[in-house]
Amino acid sequence: MSEEKVLFEDHGNVAVIKINRPDSRNALDSETVLLINKCTEQAKDKKYRAVVLTGAGSAFCAGADLREFADPDKLGTWESVQDSLHNGYHVGLGNLIKMDKPVLAAVEGPCAGIGCAFLLSCDVVVMGKSSFFQVGFSKIGLIPDGGTNWLLTRAVGYQKAFRMAAEAQRVHADECVEIGLCSEIAEDGKVLEETMKLAQQYADFSPSAIAKTKHLMRDSFDRSYLKNLDVEADTQAGCVGSNDNVEGVTAFIEKRKPNFPGE
Repeated sequence: MSEEKVLFEDHGNVAVIKINRPDSRNALDSETVLLINKCTEQAKDKKYRAVVLTGAGSAFCAGADLREFADPDKLGTWESVQDSLHNGYHVGLGNLIKMDKPVLAAVEGPCAGIGCAFLLSCDVVVMGKSSFFQVGFSKIGLIPDGGTNWLLTRAVGYQKAFRMAAEAQRVHADECVEIGLCSEIAEDGKVLEETMKLAQQYADFSPSAIAKTKHLMRDSFDRSYLKNLDVEADTQAGCVGSNDNVEGVTAFIEKRKPNFPGE
């Protein structure tokens, strides 16, 4: 019996979603996309306080499986290109960005094509020394999709994003750190291990505070500075006196590690 194309692993309060097509460098066909959507829904369970997205073998994700998506008449389960995006990719990508917990990407090897959108939808990215990021759509006559245009421009600025996309630049891990696409580099073969350590740290933080911080920052692109001040004030008012706030203050006074209830 063949193994699932996407694996969901339960590590206590950390969920791991692993794209499992190593022979195809974790390229995404329609079945894989639907399984990612299913797994990201499963990861919403409150028992998980952090989520790790990774790929099996020597690649994070090589993008869409071109054998399926290159021909509009051979779109697998999809009726059209729009259908494959709106009802396929956008579901899982949206789940990651809107997840009420931190999502970490553990990136070994190449991250290319729409795989870049999955990386950009994560809150923290750890890359292996030999890994790279490549928005390679222009090489096959396509535009970046999956939200890459929006996310990449905000991450690195317009000119850098445009050149990366138009020239299909291969951006290696050390440069990814410099331009803000990645926050940490690990030894090749140790990326998932290091990411899991980081995920566990996040799992020990206040789930409520982390979720609210994530959404405030993600949504700030759509608000003015003054409006953001209002939203911050309202959100902080809801945090003050919460169970997580009380536990955090009590633990600080008692000089012990807090045990946040998550509310």
